[in-house]
Amino acid sequence: MTLTLTDRARAAVLARAGEAEVAGWLLRIAVVAGGCNGLSYDLFFVQEPGAEDTVVETGGLRVVVDAASAPLLDGTVIDLPRAESFSFQNPRAKKACSCGASFEV
Repeated sequence: MTLTLTDRARAAVLARAGEAEVAGWLLRIAVVAGGCNGLSYDLFFVQEPGAEDTVVETGGLRVVVDAASAPLLDGTVIDLPRAESFSFQNPRAKKACSCGASFEV
């Protein structure tokens, strides 16, 4: 599985980890039901991966993805073009909302 965080996105995640006092934790990226196109992205910090999780290293940052989300996220590039929200360039998305927060496969 490949997953890429741009330098801007990686820096924002590391800064938010420091602010949230979760330095050393892993970033979990998941696909959840919801949003105007049916599926949304969810990002949060966890201490350890689960037994069936995939751990991807990208730019020195360890990212955890659950088994159900992995096929939907494979090949995705995560950027931070604006200070307030991440953007997802997902090759699996057939349709996405204008803000990029939800998608359809």
